[in-house]
Amino acid sequence: MDVIFERVDARRYAIGILRNGRYDVGADVLPRPGPGQGRTPHDLVHFVVEEQAELTLGVFGQVAAGGDVGGFFRPSPWERPHAGDQRRSRRLGRAGRDQVALSERLAGTVTPDGELDRQAAAAVAPELVDAIESRLADVLTQWRHTQPGRRLVLTWPERLTIRHGKLPEPARA
Repeated sequence: MDVIFERVDARRYAIGILRNGRYDVGADVLPRPGPGQGRTPHDLVHFVVEEQAELTLGVFGQVAAGGDVGGFFRPSPWERPHAGDQRRSRRLGRAGRDQVALSERLAGTVTPDGELDRQAAAAVAPELVDAIESRLADVLTQWRHTQPGRRLVLTWPERLTIRHGKLPEPARA
């Protein structure tokens, strides 16, 4: 799965995904202002955090597994999701709730300038903090060189993608 970050202008970006040969747009396909005057797109930070922490059921792991993350990613208007796809998406959402929360906490340790606040990330293993910091610096360099109207495409690792039939059973309340 490819995640596409399109720089709209100096402050705004749009996000989409290419999976299974089709392009799906994010719910916030209207350009979303980035924090810190657009220097660090929040969704890009989530991608890096989830990739480095190997969160198979974070936001992007759920999307790669066929989920829509509560409607955030949806098919093109002419393609209606099948009932089975909707059920799978809900199961992914329930199973991934804790990973999405962890992703949000880790993404929250990144400053608007794209620096990881090591004090805020003190509860995280130092090796993971180093990995996030290094990958984020690389990806943000690429983003900063992306001109308005151009796209930065990041590929979600195949090894972090849950395939059909591999989804954990939801916990019973």
